[in-house]
Amino acid sequence: MPPDPSLLGRLPSGWAEPATLLVMIGVFGALSARLRWQTGIALGVAAWAGAAANGHLLPLRQLVEGGTAYIDPLLAIATAMIFMRVLLDGGALASIGGAVERAFGSRPLFLVPSVMLIVMFPGMITGSSTASVLTTGVMALTILGGLGLPPERSAAFVAMGGVLGMVAPPINIPAMIIGAGLDLPYAGFGVPLSLIAFPTALLTGYLLAWPLLRQGGAPRAPRESSGESLPAPAVPLGRALLGPAAAVLLMVLPRVAPAAVPDPGLPLAFLAAAAVAVVSMPRFDVWYSCLRATEEALPVLGILVGVGAFIQVLTLTGARGFVVSLMIASPAGALIAVAAIGLPLFGAISAFGSASVLGVPLLLALLGRSDVVVASGLSALASIGDLMLPVALAPTLAAQAAGVDRLVVLRRCVVPALLLVAAAVVVLVAAPAIGRLAS
Repeated sequence: MPPDPSLLGRLPSGWAEPATLLVMIGVFGALSARLRWQTGIALGVAAWAGAAANGHLLPLRQLVEGGTAYIDPLLAIATAMIFMRVLLDGGALASIGGAVERAFGSRPLFLVPSVMLIVMFPGMITGSSTASVLTTGVMALTILGGLGLPPERSAAFVAMGGVLGMVAPPINIPAMIIGAGLDLPYAGFGVPLSLIAFPTALLTGYLLAWPLLRQGGAPRAPRESSGESLPAPAVPLGRALLGPAAAVLLMVLPRVAPAAVPDPGLPLAFLAAAAVAVVSMPRFDVWYSCLRATEEALPVLGILVGVGAFIQVLTLTGARGFVVSLMIASPAGALIAVAAIGLPLFGAISAFGSASVLGVPLLLALLGRSDVVVASGLSALASIGDLMLPVALAPTLAAQAAGVDRLVVLRRCVVPALLLVAAAVVVLVAAPAIGRLAS
């Protein structure tokens, strides 16, 4: 047999696969953390480096197949971003935020969960914590700051709301990525993801907004003196709610009455809801909104394309099988501990990359413990990567919007992040029981 011409083919038997994994992770880390390349591009180059080290200098088929593996999430995210941008530019979000503040401004016990839900909403329908921070998060900073909440607490509130929105249903991209690794359909995730996200969001909101609860909602920094104000509502509240209501109905009715209402799919549901919102609101530049939404979605879409290529090359070179074989030999308790530590740490580079590189093998190793519930818990742990240094995307953007140091915001996020880890671990431990109850 002729010698293997590849760079790693000369290694002793059994060493090529872990060496491939190290090469790919090393290239990805160097490009994204050191050179500040876009995460999606860094993942694609790392995938090519792993293939080239194994003798596949032009793995075009694998890169294309992997890059298009997540076409359904790609379409859902792109259309959801259009829907959110239409609501923002048309004035619906400003109207909803103003109504919440007027209704609950003096009752913080109800204001806090309402504002948290508003912050989470963009992340819930786009799967991106960035979407939450940059849209409704800015509105929440104005509401909470006007009521006297310190800016570092307000920024932490928004950052955690973005991450929890990323975890919550209906769209959880890490869960989609993990499920796609096993051809697991993205169905039935609503209950386990809700068990993780919404109780944690309630506790997090009350924890970070404790000064408001203690003072009973009396504002310490009136808007008149601070110069802050919410944008003037462009539409009445009833018309502002038509678009979100249409989106909810198109997602819920096919599941409640599948025989009577066909499922349009998430992309079509978001486009139809965006059309309802456009019709119900005053005229604005819809074409410009669509261009802005596409521009904002491209970084997330690029990450998914890169993740798909990365996973495909891991499979091609045997590195994925190597990771799975290591994990399968470990007991379930040890695997859950590895997940609780490894997924958030790897997510510091990319939450989506963490879901693909570690989440998929962990799910394979935990097969038989209600796969949907396990994938939900793993996706929540991967999502915490958006809080981790050096990138710490959600806290960084929230800190910039609030005008405070991001390290101060990160310190405020430590306890809420641990609450999210605890909720995910509980779901992983109780996965069989939760799966039986949800079925």
